[in-house]
Amino acid sequence: MTAQRAGATSWSPVRRAIVRAFALAVLFVPPLAAQTACSVANPGNQQTRSCTVTLSATLRLPVQTQVSLSSSSTNIAGGTLATDQIFRIAGDTGLVVIGPLVQVLSNRGVSVTLVNAPQFTAPGLKPASDVRLGISNNPAVCTGVATTPLSVSPIAVQHAAPRVLFVSTAAVNNAQRQLCFRVFWRYATDGPGAYSLPLTISVTAP
Repeated sequence: MTAQRAGATSWSPVRRAIVRAFALAVLFVPPLAAQTACSVANPGNQQTRSCTVTLSATLRLPVQTQVSLSSSSTNIAGGTLATDQIFRIAGDTGLVVIGPLVQVLSNRGVSVTLVNAPQFTAPGLKPASDVRLGISNNPAVCTGVATTPLSVSPIAVQHAAPRVLFVSTAAVNNAQRQLCFRVFWRYATDGPGAYSLPLTISVTAP
């Protein structure tokens, strides 16, 4: 058996406790705060001394989405009203009307949709399906663009499945879509008077 020095047994636990406390202090030292000021003493012997302060620039950018129209109205007569010419063309393929340009900007995915009144505000009951809508990727170009009739369903039904004008899963920088209309006029049902068809365009950034 090895003899121990007097007092060794009583001090050993104390030493271990001190070492343990020091280790915990090292593990849990809080991080230093960013330094906002410093100073440099006048150096001697032409020595250069410097100090540093730090700046952290932060910003929380919200979702930014914008849709705009080049015009809030469209003349569905297609120009100067000339009734005989309008009805004659409508008897074949409909009168092509270049509508407004839709512009979309968004810093995340976005969809642009359209719903329309099911019929015109007009002297007679002219259905919205007498107007066909197409989308062109080229501004002011509607030649050869395929069109489909506007909906005659109630607006509430259309909102459940609106017509999609533009959709992107990524951010969009000024996407442009040309609205193209093909309007049909009919001698038997379209009497003289003012015609109006409200359309609503909505933008959603999921």
